[in-house]
Amino acid sequence: MPRPKKFASDAERKAAYRAANSRIDLVIPNDLNLTIDAISDQLAISKNELVTAMIKYALTNHNWKVSGVWTRPK
Repeated sequence: MPRPKKFASDAERKAAYRAANSRIDLVIPNDLNLTIDAISDQLAISKNELVTAMIKYALTNHNWKVSGVWTRPK
């Protein structure tokens, strides 16, 4: 027996995805883009997956609210 559908249509499914997730327009220098390309190729994942993982790691391992952007954690 197939699993019941959660959404009545693809449009409803996409709308639910967009409501649960946000998009960020990210502008980076070309040298950083090349580095991200190289890492994503080496790990065989998309650039989007890599940048998301990097952001999650940075938020987990650094208290940005206390330390700010240009300081190292103690």
